[in-house]
Amino acid sequence: MKYKRILLTGVISLVTLLNSFLVLVVPDEIYLFRHSEKLAGKNPDLSDAGKLRASHLVTLLKKYKKVHIYSSNYKRTLQSAKPLSEHFNEQISTYDARELPAFKDELLKLNGVVIVIGHSNTTPRLAALLSNETITPMSESEFSRYFLLSKSVNQNTNEYSVAEHKMNF
Repeated sequence: MKYKRILLTGVISLVTLLNSFLVLVVPDEIYLFRHSEKLAGKNPDLSDAGKLRASHLVTLLKKYKKVHIYSSNYKRTLQSAKPLSEHFNEQISTYDARELPAFKDELLKLNGVVIVIGHSNTTPRLAALLSNETITPMSESEFSRYFLLSKSVNQNTNEYSVAEHKMNF
């Protein structure tokens, strides 16, 4: 009887510890950007203005020592993420922009700071998925708006509060 009680106490302690650990293993902050200004055409490169904006993203995020960088697999998003990749010496991981619920689950397995470069239609949708809030869509001409998602006050959930920001560059 005594051994069963010790075993039960040990199992309960282990489950509690693992549950606490799992709550801690989610990103602290998630930055969601739309790619920078682009040229015309199918799968276009960034314009000169877009290249300049992409390089300025580093100044916005340089306070961090390490980040995870994600981009959809299009030239304009990869080119927008490249200056961050070079600054942080981090690889760019690609994601399928058509599978945002699965991508959300992948993001929630990370810790630290996560940066995602997406599109005018996917960036607000991902912000809504992560925060369970209604997010205003982005127009095709909107490049300076981005979202910063922070852990919710209730640390026992994987939900984030979202704040919208505008780049001043």
